Amino acid sequence: MIRLGGGLAFPGELPNIVEEAAAAAAMRSEGLQYGPLYGLDDLRDAVVDYLAHDGVTAGRDNILIVNGAKHGLDLACRVFIEPGDAIIVSGPTYMTALAIMKTHEVEFIVVAQDAQGMKVDELESMLDARRRRGAAPPKLLFDVPDFHNPTGITLSEARRRRIVELAVEYGFRILEDDPYRRVRFEGTPVAPIKTFDTGDYVIGLGTVSKILAPGLRIGWVNASPEIVGRMAAQKCDHGTNPFVQRIVAQLFMNGKVDEHIDRVKQTLRVHRDTMVAAVREHLPGSMVEVPQGGYFLWVRLPDDVDADALVRRAGELNVEVNPGGLSFAGPTPGQFIRLAYSFCNPEEIRTGIARLGEAYRSMRAAQHAA
Repeated sequence: MIRLGGGLAFPGELPNIVEEAAAAAAMRSEGLQYGPLYGLDDLRDAVVDYLAHDGVTAGRDNILIVNGAKHGLDLACRVFIEPGDAIIVSGPTYMTALAIMKTHEVEFIVVAQDAQGMKVDELESMLDARRRRGAAPPKLLFDVPDFHNPTGITLSEARRRRIVELAVEYGFRILEDDPYRRVRFEGTPVAPIKTFDTGDYVIGLGTVSKILAPGLRIGWVNASPEIVGRMAAQKCDHGTNPFVQRIVAQLFMNGKVDEHIDRVKQTLRVHRDTMVAAVREHLPGSMVEVPQGGYFLWVRLPDDVDADALVRRAGELNVEVNPGGLSFAGPTPGQFIRLAYSFCNPEEIRTGIARLGEAYRSMRAAQHAA
């Protein structure tokens, strides 16, 4: 099976430095006892330094260590959401985030995207309409602003600023999920949404899953101390794995994280270029935008190709891809698939897309024959 579906890390770039860091961590007793609820101080301080490089001002009291960014999302929902409350999401958005939010029985306010990200004019109109008819304001807005999952779009600076202004006006919190920010291949970085926040409206969600390894299961929340305290009170693990925290802290402090990110960027840029070329060759008539970073390609198929059927047929040819419908909170406006170039090497990518193209051509031929 050639796996072009989930956002797995490339095995060839998984850190070979973890063993060394683990040995150092084992020498520290704090990694072998129950951990503090908020996380190890060294790791929280390392996250503060990491965020500072992106212009985000934070202190140790703003940081809560969690079991990956999805854990942070769930904790935020536990703190802010009651059944029936509304959450703003882009259409499409991160499929696993949708699944988490659905468990909290939310109402989704779905806002379309274009090449600059979530359409804030449309969002403003929807918020105004809710207010005029007396509907309760939304509690949260969730977005992946850098190399969006699944579309690869980066939210423009002007729209980031405007979303914060709308949060202030309408009283909702923004969940800024930013796992891919440092995996940039080209172009100029856009300042995080958090940098435009002067009133604790933005809750940052971060993770080492895309910059080190997903199996470490270490992430963080960056928010006001009051929000961090409320989220920490919802943790049922007492404290995120302290031994792994010590490993990650060691990797941050000795500069290995930055070294690893540089290698990942070089590798995945080649993977992206390989996949884009293969899609254009083997899926003629489809549309794909080239992201400047991240893990994913978002492919719009011609209307005569059923995305779900293509996914099933690709599976029969031992190629795993994700149907785009999983990324929508409401009806799917078109035929989409999400492809990940992160896990497979270039040869596997070319082979996988060629097999996908075989399924694609046979479906189109059958459709036209009918």
